[in-house]
Amino acid sequence: MNLRHLSLAVALILPLSYLGEAAAATRVPRTCNTEPSSILEHSTGSDSGIGGTGHEPVPHPGGIGGTGHENTIPPGGIGGTEHNVAIQSSGIGGTGHEPVLPPGGIGGTGHEPPVIPPGGIGGTGIIAAGTLINVSGVITVEDYTKKQLQLANGDEICSGDKIATNQDTKAKIQFADGAILYLLKNTEISLVDYNYSAQLPEQNRSLITLAKGDIRSVSGKISKLNPQQYSIKTPLSTIRVIGTDFLVTHLLQQEGALDAGTYTKVISGEVSVQSTTSTIRLRAGESSHVMTNGTQSIISSGGGTCSVP
Repeated sequence: MNLRHLSLAVALILPLSYLGEAAAATRVPRTCNTEPSSILEHSTGSDSGIGGTGHEPVPHPGGIGGTGHENTIPPGGIGGTEHNVAIQSSGIGGTGHEPVLPPGGIGGTGHEPPVIPPGGIGGTGIIAAGTLINVSGVITVEDYTKKQLQLANGDEICSGDKIATNQDTKAKIQFADGAILYLLKNTEISLVDYNYSAQLPEQNRSLITLAKGDIRSVSGKISKLNPQQYSIKTPLSTIRVIGTDFLVTHLLQQEGALDAGTYTKVISGEVSVQSTTSTIRLRAGESSHVMTNGTQSIISSGGGTCSVP
């Protein structure tokens, strides 16, 4: 490669490298109460200007609204009504109401101004269940709209999420009630339902399904305030907890000396493991195996392939 070609290659590579670094640096953390969109945002406006019209964010010579007036209020007042800038006794929009919000609240929704509905303003109605932390490797999510995203540290985890890890991934979910869920390699979970409220404990609930792989669960306040509504399910069993720390592995097929099925191992506290044929209560240090036919037994050691992260 001669000097001319080398210079040309450098000139092409440097801008691309800068763009990649800029995109990574401006990544916006995922949140649950906004409509799904790309998780890569740019902090500067594009060439298309405001609303993709091609206009830059400054008034053009035609003034505001393209009326030909410059960006000052003409003698006729706002909208050419000949009313001055100050609000007259006729109130907002000439309705006769004084400049205070009517009983219907914001936009006539019936919500009073100090109260924001559960979905937030313009939100989805979905509240964050927790936050993803300590991410190592690639972890992806399919949300309730079937949109797939790659997750990173600080992203919110939402009800309806289906989360998957790859061969070299580890991560933790810190839930709102203080529970922690460790995700290990080649694991798929779904956060089917989650709600935590210190003021309304009877509405607390958490349901997670494990399709395959390894998780470790350290329970939080929901398991203590409303234990009947806190569970983890696999295709073969339902695991309910009582203030505990435990490991669950679900193998779709035999791996080495381990048969397919669901393995549960209790580190502290206790759990009940329910299959189609029986329910077994496990205490600290005990493990069980549910086979693909639903038969369940206590095993002397192990708990699948999972290990304490």
